[in-house]
Amino acid sequence: MSLSYQLSVKDHHAHLFAVELILDNPNPLGQVFSLPNWIPGSYLIRDFSKHIVSMYASSQGQAVGIKKLDKNHWIAQPCDGPITLSYEVYAFDLSVRSAYVDIDRGFFNGSSVFLLPLGQEQQPCDVSVQIPDGWEIATTLTPAAQGFSAKNYAELIDHPVEMAKLDWLRFTVNDTRHSMAISGSHQADLDRLSEDLTRICQHHVGFFGDMPFDQYLFLTLVRTQGYGGLEHGKSTSLICSRKDLPEMGAQGVSKDYAKFLALCSHEYFHAWWVKTIKPSNFHHLDLNTENYTHQLWVYEGFTSYYDELSLLRSQLITPEAYLDLFAQSISRVQRAKGRLLQSLSESSYDAWTRFYQQDENAPNAIVSYYAKGALLSFVLDIELRKRSNDQHTLDDVLKYIWQHYQATGTEDNTVEKLCAQLTGTDFSEFFQNYVEDTTELPLIEAFDYVGIDCQFTHKADDLSEIGISHKAVEGRSVITQVLNQSCAHQAGLYVGDVIVAIDQIKVEHQALNGTVKALKPGQVITISVLRDDSLRDLSLTVAASEPTACVLTPKSELDAQTQQRQTQWFYGN
Repeated sequence: MSLSYQLSVKDHHAHLFAVELILDNPNPLGQVFSLPNWIPGSYLIRDFSKHIVSMYASSQGQAVGIKKLDKNHWIAQPCDGPITLSYEVYAFDLSVRSAYVDIDRGFFNGSSVFLLPLGQEQQPCDVSVQIPDGWEIATTLTPAAQGFSAKNYAELIDHPVEMAKLDWLRFTVNDTRHSMAISGSHQADLDRLSEDLTRICQHHVGFFGDMPFDQYLFLTLVRTQGYGGLEHGKSTSLICSRKDLPEMGAQGVSKDYAKFLALCSHEYFHAWWVKTIKPSNFHHLDLNTENYTHQLWVYEGFTSYYDELSLLRSQLITPEAYLDLFAQSISRVQRAKGRLLQSLSESSYDAWTRFYQQDENAPNAIVSYYAKGALLSFVLDIELRKRSNDQHTLDDVLKYIWQHYQATGTEDNTVEKLCAQLTGTDFSEFFQNYVEDTTELPLIEAFDYVGIDCQFTHKADDLSEIGISHKAVEGRSVITQVLNQSCAHQAGLYVGDVIVAIDQIKVEHQALNGTVKALKPGQVITISVLRDDSLRDLSLTVAASEPTACVLTPKSELDAQTQQRQTQWFYGN
């Protein structure tokens, strides 16, 4: 017995998939069906069921009544024979999380299109996908006679499916098949991309020592503007901009290309670190509701630390380029006031309601468990080196967890316990300060240990920063964020204010940045804004921004021991 799903494109222009589920042995008391409310790896209730636009049930040619129980559950009336459930899904989410279809491509995650008959979670699943002429299918679902198969429902929804005219690149790592399927217009150097991806994947496999998959697929959508990724057990869904891909004949790794390689590195690393090794309570996910953990800083933060460091260790970028990328990450964290209010533990736990639902006050109230988690990973890495006389590093912690925690998952204190075990020292104060509390990370001291000069300065274009973010609306600047304690905050500027003039001179959006850069600390200006169509003149005293722009530079003269530490950190030797 198995669950049989058939999916086809119902209407390109209406963005509709048609899905048919054939269930041979429904519950005789009435079969309940459900659709997940969220997708693993993206911690937000997304209510995928809202995109089901029609539903019809039948058994042996006769209609079967079906009614909704709540937002994502339906029940079919009792019947004697098999049930066929036919429904349509609106698919117009151009992201890596849900489903999309138009005249050029289709894409879906099973969690947003495949209803689950409750009680049949462990049944094998057969999937047939019908596509328009000229399209191909890219997925890591197991090929079968009539399409694809999965061992159970959980496996079914962990294999995204891309359907389009595809460009392919293929390579092997330790005799294991890897590939990338690219949809969208591009002029990328696929040979170069294949070579560079091979080096990244080889690094990660060498880091952990083995592979948790028998194949791996990068699904990549190329657009004019776009960025994002979502991890799966044997694949990842990616979105990138055309400028992020390597151009034919280009030398070196541009900043845009480095960003894309880091994205690939990040999602590939997740195959080990969150898809296999995971918080203990993630071994039994409830896709109807939030699943809380304090450990996202461990899984996303550590991964964010290693995604760019792996580019250096693969010798795809130079130490200078790596330090530049790291400095940008540090600057982003330091600019936001939220790091002083929300701890990494809280950020992880509140992902469902705060990180994935950011509003205009987010920079003042929250911190990213990705970005600050990466900074803490570095500080912890250095602390381990210090306390063990350079005998142990964060690499050892991850490798130990990989070898010993696959079956059980990690608890909130697992990393702390292992750090103490490796060094023979007490890490309780360290984790209290930097994970549970909001103590500023000792970045300057940590970088000094490996011979890197870390300075926080004012960039030339930040010296007179007034503390706002803004966007263009009909040629004018509309304030989207105001940083607490900035001069803009002190002057009484609000989110939603439309800036129309400075010192009685009209200022268009495209000229605002240049006008602000020309201001000097201590200068008093009048900012004229429209607030609910009422003109207001506000007095603002320009103040120098805080020194949050990080600059990382290798020190010119190092003793042999520090030089060795730096080399070991850079290259993992």
